[in-house]
Amino acid sequence: MKRCKNCGVILEENMNYCPLCGAPASEQAAGNEEDIRIKRRSREDKPLTDFQRLSVWQKRKLFWEISGIILLAGIVVTLIIDYTASQTISWSKYPVMVCLVLFAHTTLISFWHTRFITFSIGSFFANAAFVFILDIFNNQITWSLALGIPLLIAIYVIVVILIFIIKHARKRGLNVIAYSFVAGGLITLFIEGFISLYAKAQLQLEWSPIVMASVLPVAALLLFIHFRLRKVTDLKRFFHI
Repeated sequence: MKRCKNCGVILEENMNYCPLCGAPASEQAAGNEEDIRIKRRSREDKPLTDFQRLSVWQKRKLFWEISGIILLAGIVVTLIIDYTASQTISWSKYPVMVCLVLFAHTTLISFWHTRFITFSIGSFFANAAFVFILDIFNNQITWSLALGIPLLIAIYVIVVILIFIIKHARKRGLNVIAYSFVAGGLITLFIEGFISLYAKAQLQLEWSPIVMASVLPVAALLLFIHFRLRKVTDLKRFFHI
């Protein structure tokens, strides 16, 4: 059984805070300390593999290289199949573009995942270029500038704000799900709004407000439960069962 570090009260396994004094629960059971030390020594004595000896930077570089080889192989095979079957490059240009965008995101994840602004800007430009080139494949620029890229901007702004809020939240739990629900509702509003402006030249919202109205009560309930559970993490105690 776990015991409170502050007052010594026996805690249940699913408690993160002491119900008596409110202090954080102990990270390990007092009776298991010796077992934990034995397991830790056995892990330290076990020889490391070649992969485990690599530094974090080397592991990221290895992941990037393997991903690049796989994507390059996919591009080559796709082009060969398309050219062999039709003696020209037709449908294969679409999966090739997908592979290039995936490689761009793999590069960002491997080397710039800790630089949030750099990662976000690079990811946006990679996706925007993908949308623009897809439009060019139709031999004319129509929907990419009027619909695709503005919609991408709206989605990225919402996602960046969501990540910023989650990152600076003091405690993360059900509030993360609540914020994600609200962000999803906002994205649906922008999707329908931009599509209606592009197709009908006027703003008409029909189904997206229903989605948003359904999401908000759920998000509010999750936030309420989250803030109530900051002290007591046992749902039975929370609902007085």
